[in-house]
Amino acid sequence: MYLVVIGILAIVLTLSSPIYRLVAEPGLVIATAAAATLLPAVFGVLVTRRVLRKLDRHPQQPSRGQFVFGRGMTIIQFLLGACHAGVMLCTDWLPLCHQTPVIGTWPLVPGLLALVPFLLSIVLLWIVVYPADRAVRQIAVEVYLFRGKPLRPVWPLGQYLLYNLRHQVLFILIPMALILAASDLVTRYEQAIADATGIDFAPDMLVGLAAIAVAVVAPEILRHVWVTQSLPDGPLRDRLQLLCQRLRLRYRDILVWRSGGMIVNAAVMGVIAPLRYVLITDAMLEQMEDTKIEAVFGHEAGHVKHHHIPCFLLFALISGCIVTIFSVHAHGLPRTDYQILLTLLGLVLVFKWGVVFGWVSRRFERQADIHGVRTLTLTGLPCSMPCVLHSSGENPGQTIPGDPLCSTAAHVFGHALYEVALLNGIQPEARSWRHSSIASRSRFLQQLAQQPRRQQRFQRHVLLIQLVLLATAIITSLWAAYELEILSVLGKWLTGALTEH
Repeated sequence: MYLVVIGILAIVLTLSSPIYRLVAEPGLVIATAAAATLLPAVFGVLVTRRVLRKLDRHPQQPSRGQFVFGRGMTIIQFLLGACHAGVMLCTDWLPLCHQTPVIGTWPLVPGLLALVPFLLSIVLLWIVVYPADRAVRQIAVEVYLFRGKPLRPVWPLGQYLLYNLRHQVLFILIPMALILAASDLVTRYEQAIADATGIDFAPDMLVGLAAIAVAVVAPEILRHVWVTQSLPDGPLRDRLQLLCQRLRLRYRDILVWRSGGMIVNAAVMGVIAPLRYVLITDAMLEQMEDTKIEAVFGHEAGHVKHHHIPCFLLFALISGCIVTIFSVHAHGLPRTDYQILLTLLGLVLVFKWGVVFGWVSRRFERQADIHGVRTLTLTGLPCSMPCVLHSSGENPGQTIPGDPLCSTAAHVFGHALYEVALLNGIQPEARSWRHSSIASRSRFLQQLAQQPRRQQRFQRHVLLIQLVLLATAIITSLWAAYELEILSVLGKWLTGALTEH
């Protein structure tokens, strides 16, 4: 859902009129928006019925219903994005919102109006799939009961809607709304800003700086959008703080992420240490052993230590630079040529975020998994399996090849992943666009524990990906700066400063 929300918000942020004006009459535009709002919910009804039918017919094989639910939601999310992107790209919906009497000229308001059908569509979709979601979560609740752990009732509809709204929509909407508000304000005073600074591209720079500022402070905002509180003092907090010291991981706080006991997960957010938070859900604290919580914590620490969050920001920067370069070259083109080039740009960005981003993310997840295994070893987890790393104790003269992992730690971490899947009602073999399947990640760790040199090759592979991202970000940034004549202005400014000196 995150990618769909980001994609629709990006369209609202960058466009004020359609690329292909296929529907222009206001009544038809509104009817098209209404149809796009209802269609995903209609498909959601069909998916819900099929999921419940599968669970009823195969009570001994709940994985069948889980599979249908997961695949159905993937299709629905694609349909949701396609429908509302079509409304914005092929009808006069965006201009209609900007022409709304009185409020259509206010900053931010037209963009939020344009999002109303999309947001309403999401809420309707959640309402119709709630019975299927509840049935799938009930499977996880039964697992809680079997394990003798604290048991909470499955979310009622209101709590389910509120949780999803906070974590799947507002999590993205609030930061991007701040950027949209900054963009609208800059656009309103664009000429005045350019005249005051003497720099034609100053308005674009201000929007870029606003985006950077939002990215930095977003964790402080989002910790309140999500329901969180500081992890209480106690043995677990002491262990995690000691672990952070050993890992040299800097952060602002460790937070309990309130989910009503329904979600077993952890996360890290924040580019800079003073605004970096590590989050652990209440269900994870209730359902999992401290050792396995440390394993998941080590995974999240791996995202920080391997600089995955800055890499994702570079990924976004590259997109922004590509759009900037396109905007400069597309200015003044005939409308037909502009439409063709903008369509090609859209396809490139869809491929970049839909395919390349997922491919990179899956490798980052596996690198974080490796860090989680090493974290378990660092905690002093006893090794009780045949292990390349600890075989040197039996053979002091033996040279250990590569950079081996502890087999026991890999096994414990893999089991922690399986628990996370089981407690969330997810099939271990279920594929994930960003994370790969739990089963494949567990097998990968076991293989690396037995083949240390392969682990080294994988780390070099991920490092190469990061270097390519950095190089691409530098090249596209310099190219965009050249197109905006930033380099020329900086050169003149430096020349003037040196002359005065």
